[in-house]
Amino acid sequence: MPDFQTDYTDEAEFSAGQAARVSGLNPILQRHYRQRGLLPEREGASHARFKIADVMRMTIMAAFSDSKISTKATAAFSLKASVVATAKLLAMDGAVDIDAETPEAEAYERERLQSYARVFKTRYIFLPLPQSDDAPGTNEGWERETLADLADLVGQDGSFHGVLIDLNALAALVYSRVTLPLQTHVVTLRRADGGAE
Repeated sequence: MPDFQTDYTDEAEFSAGQAARVSGLNPILQRHYRQRGLLPEREGASHARFKIADVMRMTIMAAFSDSKISTKATAAFSLKASVVATAKLLAMDGAVDIDAETPEAEAYERERLQSYARVFKTRYIFLPLPQSDDAPGTNEGWERETLADLADLVGQDGSFHGVLIDLNALAALVYSRVTLPLQTHVVTLRRADGGAE
């Protein structure tokens, strides 16, 4: 482990229009979700700006926007799925351009992104859905590395009431739509004692 840490002073941001082109979620729905607290409002910003994790989440929301899936379930599921899918996206070859002060810092940051994605062994995420927001049930997801163990997700009556998303496919979809590489990380070396190098 190196004797420095990385500080992120800049991250790629997307305008509402750019986010709409990548995610498929139009700016009107983006505003609706921001007003409901499902997407971030940037303090003092005159125009909406989004991080790549927000765009990943919007991609899921867009897929659900014409469905009968409740807003509450969409919010819970898209948040959980977007964290893992974003980690997978950032670890893909060519996804991130790291502006580092030294080659060692760049190599360390690339390895950190790769290891973060490896932590998430989850490939599929399943969300059992209640019939409505106020119906009894759960909005907690089940994560799976493979589809081999889906039997416990099927009810006694044989029904499979929920949503299953392949997170690798979701990451690949956003990867194919976004302008790469993301100018995501500006790295500053810091000594273990907190001083700048």
